[in-house]
Amino acid sequence: MLGVLLNEPSAALPRFASRTGAKCQSCHVNPSGGGMRQIFGVQYGRDQLPVPTWSEDLGLEDFSTNLTEFVSVGADFRTLYFVQESPTATNNAFWEMQGDVYLNFKLAKKVSIYLDKGLYQGFEIFGLLNILPANGHVKLGRFLPNYGMKLDDHRAFTRFYTGLTPEGRGLSSGSATLPGGELTGAEVAVSPGSVTIMGGVYNASDSYGSATTRNKALLGRAEGMFQLTEQANLGLGVNVFTKKNASGSVRTTLFGGFGSLSYQNVTVLGEVDLIQHKLGGTKLTELATFVEIDYVVTSGLDLKIGYDFYDPNKDLKTGSTSRYSIGLEFFPIAGVEVRPIYRIVKDEPIEVKNNEFNLVIHFYL
Repeated sequence: MLGVLLNEPSAALPRFASRTGAKCQSCHVNPSGGGMRQIFGVQYGRDQLPVPTWSEDLGLEDFSTNLTEFVSVGADFRTLYFVQESPTATNNAFWEMQGDVYLNFKLAKKVSIYLDKGLYQGFEIFGLLNILPANGHVKLGRFLPNYGMKLDDHRAFTRFYTGLTPEGRGLSSGSATLPGGELTGAEVAVSPGSVTIMGGVYNASDSYGSATTRNKALLGRAEGMFQLTEQANLGLGVNVFTKKNASGSVRTTLFGGFGSLSYQNVTVLGEVDLIQHKLGGTKLTELATFVEIDYVVTSGLDLKIGYDFYDPNKDLKTGSTSRYSIGLEFFPIAGVEVRPIYRIVKDEPIEVKNNEFNLVIHFYL
């Protein structure tokens, strides 16, 4: 398996939320995070992330993503160069891993239509109504269910093996097909104070017209971001997602918990997911975990250390995979990110030669 850094459309980057103590909707039009950035998100990405002196020399005055008072745009483009070892040869290649363009049409003060079109199969379109009490909203259309942390690495085991990624549709795990990709449905949420509570209902699988089954997928989620001190923020959340496959013979249920802790220049992120498949009287349970530590070395440069673990069957003592990552995240100027990452992969019970190096060049608007 190629462990490349397949990215969330416009990465919501939970570490930034933890550093600032802000909710996802403070930075992004999509209240689930990811995609087009709000004014605060645009300013943070251009003013706080890059090297200050370089950004001042090359920055644009009066920069705005608003075309008019009613229409705004955004974009994310990522190009990857990877080197991957294998028992027989070492492979390397360039790959255009992401190309997303975003449009947001404001219909009224609290009503908008949002569009995200990806280079490959990623596609979201929904109506957003910010009309509920307690800063609540209703989202209707086709989009990724809001499960787990919106990491910008889709190959993080907690993203890849839950299947809830833009490229996840149709992936197989054990005896079942993973939830996979965008689904058509609705999400409703309220955000009183520091806490957000959300529920969602979607088609269990999407097709066209009568080909779509009557089975439904359900989501429940609760999370909060809490300021401990002026320099420390704590994020905690739990969620559950359940669906049947197209024939109704297999039910897949995801149970997950996630959190973040940020203090001064250090941010720690973590997520744990149980992935359970039920077929008649047979049950298969998988486990996926993710931990990442980010340290701000200086303005524009972060050190990243990560650990992923995946066990395809908790009833067996062997078969797990562990992955250790170390790298840098460099923001030289506004709108540009360079990310070199080296990964060491350990497989049980048979160790194979499959370490890898990834270099991602990211342009964002």
